[in-house]
Amino acid sequence: MSFLLSANLFEDQWSFIILRDMLLLKRSTIKEFKSSREKIDDHTLSKTLRKLCISGYIKILYDGSSKSNCKRYIVSSKGLSLLPILMELYLFSCDRFEESLLSPFELNFKKEATQNCTLLKKKIIREYHNFSQKLKIEVAFS
Repeated sequence: MSFLLSANLFEDQWSFIILRDMLLLKRSTIKEFKSSREKIDDHTLSKTLRKLCISGYIKILYDGSSKSNCKRYIVSSKGLSLLPILMELYLFSCDRFEESLLSPFELNFKKEATQNCTLLKKKIIREYHNFSQKLKIEVAFS
């Protein structure tokens, strides 16, 4: 039963793509998510972000100073616990495609992951913590 409940979060690929963009590419705004090469539409993006928030995988930071009340999204500790799964999926996909089809980021990820996946995981966590702390400070002082 617990596996079924966990698998329910990932009934669509968009949850993975958004979490990948957040953790690996340090994206945090609607505009940044829409710049993904997968081209997520507005409705799907909104629905997936809402689902990830309700499930506790991501949190919203509100930037009250901007005219548009910009929302910034950050991964929660629960979401961060998905990093090993995301890394394995990402590495799996990088291994299945011709290297000429991979972006420079994907090539570098593949290289670092195959050299030392544990070290790469620690690096990603450290970098994401630094990134999210900067966002929290920016929002708090805006």
